Amino acid sequence: MAQEKTLITDLTEGSVLKQLIRFSLPLMAANILQVSYNLVDMFFLGQYGGTDALSASSIGGQITVLMFFCFIGIATGGQIYIAQTVGAKRQDELNYIAGNTLTLCMLTSLILMIAIPLARPILNLMNTPEEIMDISMRYLIILTIGNVPVALYNGLCALLRGMGDSIRPSIFVGVATVVNIAMDYVFVARLHWGAPGAAWATVIGQSVACLFAIGYLYRHRHHLGFTFRFSGMLLKAKYTKVILQLGIPITTKSLFISLSSMYVNAQINAFGVVAVAVAGLCAKIQSMMNVVAQSMNDSTSALVGQCIGSRKPERVNRVVWCALFIGLCFAAVLSACFLLFPHQIFGIFSNDAAVIAEAPAYLGTCVLSVLAGAMMAPFLGMINGVGDTVYNMIVAIIDGVVARLGLSILLGFAMGMGALGFFMGSALAGFASVIGGAIYFFGGWWRKKALTVAGDAPADPSHG
Repeated sequence: MAQEKTLITDLTEGSVLKQLIRFSLPLMAANILQVSYNLVDMFFLGQYGGTDALSASSIGGQITVLMFFCFIGIATGGQIYIAQTVGAKRQDELNYIAGNTLTLCMLTSLILMIAIPLARPILNLMNTPEEIMDISMRYLIILTIGNVPVALYNGLCALLRGMGDSIRPSIFVGVATVVNIAMDYVFVARLHWGAPGAAWATVIGQSVACLFAIGYLYRHRHHLGFTFRFSGMLLKAKYTKVILQLGIPITTKSLFISLSSMYVNAQINAFGVVAVAVAGLCAKIQSMMNVVAQSMNDSTSALVGQCIGSRKPERVNRVVWCALFIGLCFAAVLSACFLLFPHQIFGIFSNDAAVIAEAPAYLGTCVLSVLAGAMMAPFLGMINGVGDTVYNMIVAIIDGVVARLGLSILLGFAMGMGALGFFMGSALAGFASVIGGAIYFFGGWWRKKALTVAGDAPADPSHG
């Protein structure tokens, strides 16, 4: 029995800062790798495919991210369930929770393949310029074909994070990155397939990483409590209900934010290929903040989940404060780079003088997104860890619909700022999530809402 516990990490003991750093560093490494191969995609497309290929991948990528959010939401629901179950020392249920999570992820990814025959209508809704319509369509279709391995891969990594393991998921991302970069070189730089080549590189990289993840879990299945038997994969109402109760609000939240972002991007796309390329570059470059923000979100969620499951709410405050400190330190460094070296940063990815000329205004606006990301991640991760994903969804609706659309329309149309106004409105909207999360945390609402999905019993509000 002792051996079975060695691969499941208890995050409820010891120094909170040390636990957070130890857990988040591999996630940061994984996110750096993720951003790296996105940036490598941009580099190869910008240098060997031109502005059209870069713009096509930007538009197609926005749509595929929308699809990815659907099964990532389910995976995150499974992660929260796993974390609280581990914290409650109920490892006997891990097999069914893990199996049901993976089955739901795969079913969701299969349903989303409906986007293949709808590719052109979807791209038309995005105001895709006609000169890049065909290449954008091929890019979108190829990525949609790869939905199943991507969904399974994300589900497997989420389950490991819930068990307290952030190292193996990072290794799997490393595998995907190496394969993706190699395929980018072959398909884009050597064979000159442009955006479709970059899409195939992504699908192949994620599929190989998925195989590595399956291999790892299968070899260590008895030490992780997941048997890979059909009985565990078969959907059971008891577990499916909880996973969906946690995952559907997360998915809905992501969809609201993504759809509102797509609306904003559609308005930017109407300003032409240069505007599309500039916005796409900024989205990829500011994703460097996601290296820390997403790591803090996932780490906070995992630590808080286990603390709630083990009835140790006094540690929750310390987890959030430590995550805020780490995120803001990184945001300060990244913001300085954006403000001091805008032309140099854009010049790495594009040779187009018209694109590079827009760098100061757009990267200056990216600073707003960076600061919002650093502050919202710990709050939203804490809310997920508690299991109150419905509140997270409500905050996202305010962020995505009220703030993002309202501010973008105000700045873009009413104030006549054009593409930059839409981009700035989207950046400012992130502070709606910061405010909503801060109210939940500082108001102590989480103490009243904290119900462990493992035992359906409230955490003791008398602690810390």
